[in-house]
Amino acid sequence: MDLHRFIAEYTEDVYHQKDPEAAARFIADPCIRHEHGQRVVLTLAENKARIAAFLTKSSNPRVRFVTAAAEGELYASAYEFTFEEEAGPTTLSGIEIFRIQDGKITETWNSAAGQGPWG
Repeated sequence: MDLHRFIAEYTEDVYHQKDPEAAARFIADPCIRHEHGQRVVLTLAENKARIAAFLTKSSNPRVRFVTAAAEGELYASAYEFTFEEEAGPTTLSGIEIFRIQDGKITETWNSAAGQGPWG
């Protein structure tokens, strides 16, 4: 499986097309999220609701992968995520690692996203 293409399709279909239901094609049920200080297990329904809540309050979301690497079942990227909110344009940057098994994202490791683009 070409992980670069898989994540590009996930990003396009779910975020750029603003279709949280498309997440069912990409995210396992359940999926583990590793965040600072905690491990969260989310069902597919919870993941779709999380994505929908974010997309509801933002418009024109765009993800740009500043750099990315794929090895085995892992895909790691430094990303910039831009979108419009009521307060105006926002850019967040962070690092995320996905584990993809049997064609689905089974785990993610998320750094806390910071305000602004990578310097």
